[in-house]
Amino acid sequence: MNTVLNMFGNASAVQGLRDSGYGAADFDIAVTPLQYPIWNNAEKRISSKSVIYRTDNGGELGIHGHGYKPVAPKKMIDNTRNILERSDLNTVGLTEQIKTSHDGARCFVQYNLPAHTYQTGDGDTASLSLLSTSSFDGTWPFMISVAAVQSACTNLQVFVSGEVAIYKAKHTQSLDIEHGANIIVKSLDVFNRERELWQQWQGQKVCDMEAFLFFADALNVNINTGGLDVGYSPADVIHNLKRRNENLNYIWRVYTAVYKNRLGSNYWAVYNAMTDWSTHFGVVRQSSERNIASIQNDRQQVIRQAVSSNSVLRLAA
Repeated sequence: MNTVLNMFGNASAVQGLRDSGYGAADFDIAVTPLQYPIWNNAEKRISSKSVIYRTDNGGELGIHGHGYKPVAPKKMIDNTRNILERSDLNTVGLTEQIKTSHDGARCFVQYNLPAHTYQTGDGDTASLSLLSTSSFDGTWPFMISVAAVQSACTNLQVFVSGEVAIYKAKHTQSLDIEHGANIIVKSLDVFNRERELWQQWQGQKVCDMEAFLFFADALNVNINTGGLDVGYSPADVIHNLKRRNENLNYIWRVYTAVYKNRLGSNYWAVYNAMTDWSTHFGVVRQSSERNIASIQNDRQQVIRQAVSSNSVLRLAA
């Protein structure tokens, strides 16, 4: 592999990202010892801890031991761009979406690679996507994982078959760009494995009750199944819940109105309803909108857990 310019001329595409800047991640960081006030306006320092903060607004990003070496989000983005530039992936049409949450303590970047687009078996297509995450609050290491974007609905398809994180590094470690460039091509193998799983799900039929209980179980919503036995519809059950669950209501509505009609009564439609929710459904509390990137990431973990807990889908995976 040519680590400077590969066969697709990635330097041009990645340079376009560099020219666009860093978006919400365009801030610098600094580190100061953790301390607190004591008598006579004096301060006590905790020698084993430091505070990481933003230099533009003073916002606290995390507290860590002295062995922790923080890397600014801009540097993380530069690292991922460099990995893409040196890889053998085709970056023609490459796009980048930068999001932060928790006032910058977490950074989530999505890279879409439309040159790697494949049939999904239902008449639609999906293109390769790479997700780069990092955090200062201990939530995420620097990690690049694999996903896909469905063409018709623009759902971010969460990958569930095995390990989807193809590159990880702690803040205390130096990042090996050349190593990352070499292994990132594994994303195509992960993508192909996932497509095979999707095709299996398309042949796995599911009735309305099974689909509804899958959604409820995924969201940890306690359902009185006796109500379903005496003829209540899932919509009736949702309406009669003691506490209205907006997430369950949204998933059931989009499943019955969109995906069941378009894809059939199968687990592929069930999965697409879940990824529609994780990608598109707005947060209930307006105050949480600034943390939507983190919320979406949490929802993706819900989907992975739901698949691993379902005997039919787990066997397929």
